[in-house]
Amino acid sequence: MVSFAELSLTSFLADRLQQAGFTAPTPIQSAAIPLALEGRDLLAQAKTGSGKTLAFLIPLIERAVKEGWKPAGHASASHAGSSRSPRALVLAPTRELALQIEMELRKYAPPSVTSLAVYGGVPIERHYRALRQPPLIVIGTPGRLLDVAGTRHLDLRGVEYVVMDEADQMLDRGFLRDIQRILQLLPTQRQTMLFSATFSPEILTLAESMLKNPARTAVDPGVNTPTTITHAYYVVPSESSRVQLIHTLLQSPESGDQSMVFCDQKYKVKRLAARLGGEPASVGAITGNHSQAQRERTLTAFRSGRLRTLVATDVAARGLDVPTVSQVIHYELPGNPTSYVHRTGRTGRAERSGATLLILSPQEEHEYLAMVRRLRIQTKRLTLPALAVLPPPAHEPESNGQSRHDGRGRDARPRRAGERQNSMPQDARGGQGRRGWRADRPAAPRRGNS
Repeated sequence: MVSFAELSLTSFLADRLQQAGFTAPTPIQSAAIPLALEGRDLLAQAKTGSGKTLAFLIPLIERAVKEGWKPAGHASASHAGSSRSPRALVLAPTRELALQIEMELRKYAPPSVTSLAVYGGVPIERHYRALRQPPLIVIGTPGRLLDVAGTRHLDLRGVEYVVMDEADQMLDRGFLRDIQRILQLLPTQRQTMLFSATFSPEILTLAESMLKNPARTAVDPGVNTPTTITHAYYVVPSESSRVQLIHTLLQSPESGDQSMVFCDQKYKVKRLAARLGGEPASVGAITGNHSQAQRERTLTAFRSGRLRTLVATDVAARGLDVPTVSQVIHYELPGNPTSYVHRTGRTGRAERSGATLLILSPQEEHEYLAMVRRLRIQTKRLTLPALAVLPPPAHEPESNGQSRHDGRGRDARPRRAGERQNSMPQDARGGQGRRGWRADRPAAPRRGNS
């Protein structure tokens, strides 16, 4: 395994890594960083919580410092004067992940390596103002990037390095068209790197078509979740028992510092968070129906420890790194195995111990057991404990545009031809039912998160 010393990193970056307590790279970092520094296109796969973010940020920071990056200048016939392009572009499927990547970048990069996160849910003018001082690295969600790319505010023709984080989701049908449009705006001579915990054979074939002679590295192939995570489940007789059991688990001394609870639909998140007592009980909620400001406030409170429990849809299932999350609870059987893997990966970060617990109906138990066999995960059924009395329900605030009946909000309304969707993807599957476990097939086409 390559050590950080063997990588001959610049002193600033080496010092920052040492200050953060990193003395040796993780297996995916050891495998991917040398290939990235060689300039190779790359397909990198490793389980959740294995350090993939630094595996692509370290090479970008190292190149920027050693090569003395400046924004690339390009004259444009359609624009007055010239437009200065970023040197690197990082694509992420959610706003939260884009913000987290930029936060990590700023933590390890010197001030000269400037960056900007570009994402929907905030006025686009905010990004226009920030782009007056062109950053070296842009991190963004596909929809918002397309809104600003090619304008006088952002020109991507000088991009030399492209990273797709959570690449399996980025190349799924909900994002693929936007990704293809973005790649058309980039130079053909570039380095492209794709990182994910999971790659289906179909996604691998598609990914390789976008790369040039890519190097492939997979750490622990076939191992989808860290071995430090224990898997277990309960079978409950009724819907009301689900809520009571979750409350009981959250009150247990074994629950650890912080917990995340995942639901398939937005309205379930809202009602469950309220039924658990809401913020007075240190419970927060995040769905695609919450405004960007609400989501950032909730995540800040959760990261700081002011909130002990976060109830969320899959909008929080990828990339979110809160090391103190000691357990993940699934309100019901997740919609597909990939969702289960990524939700579970919010605990057990960086080889810490964690637990993932499912609350299942008798009908769901058989499907779950078939799924874990395919994922080669060991699980066990637990005996129901004595159920604690629920607290008085908190007030249920009406979130932005959410229907009281199906939780789908404004994303559910029909869109006129050509109309852009700049809000979150529909992370609820209201009215559609759950996709079967027997074939982990993609959802119906939808717009990506912007």
